[in-house]
Amino acid sequence: MDLATLKYIILGLLFICVIWLIRTIVKKETENLLRTILLIVIFFAIFFYLQHQKIEKITYAYIKAQFRETFFPESPLHYVYYKEEGTSGGSRFIRYSFESPGPALAVSMDADHKYFHLRDVYSLNRVLEYVGLPKVNKPVQELASITGKYHDINLYRWDDYAWGVLTIERQICQDREKLNPYQCIMAIMVTR
Repeated sequence: MDLATLKYIILGLLFICVIWLIRTIVKKETENLLRTILLIVIFFAIFFYLQHQKIEKITYAYIKAQFRETFFPESPLHYVYYKEEGTSGGSRFIRYSFESPGPALAVSMDADHKYFHLRDVYSLNRVLEYVGLPKVNKPVQELASITGKYHDINLYRWDDYAWGVLTIERQICQDREKLNPYQCIMAIMVTR
């Protein structure tokens, strides 16, 4: 939905509530006075919030992310990693290697039970932000499912990444407290 349209809808509802407040005061319906004032405050707060947003379109994913950040803030990340910069084959690269246990990676097995595909980039984007890299826009399939090559298993690649080619290497990590294995990030590499 377009943000401007949503603002006009909220402004219209606010205007209707003000008219309702005037009617309630004139007819001396004190039982409706508190409800009317409460609705005016709610619609005014929503309108004020929308006035200060910098986005153009509001989507369900955006509302969900804002709700999650506001009411259920996540604890800050803390992972031990090593940064390595160099040149390989004429291309510059930056590689971030994580000590085990590494950051969790949201993957799901495909219908053939052969490959793990990324299902969500939210946790990956948190890790990318943590190490100082730009976010990715969409999940990708495991590279081996695209190339058919055995050595591409456990790799995920974004060729259209902001800083060049982004490659994520996956491994199995062990949760030390619960003793549960999970899929995690072993390394992040950006090739320019």
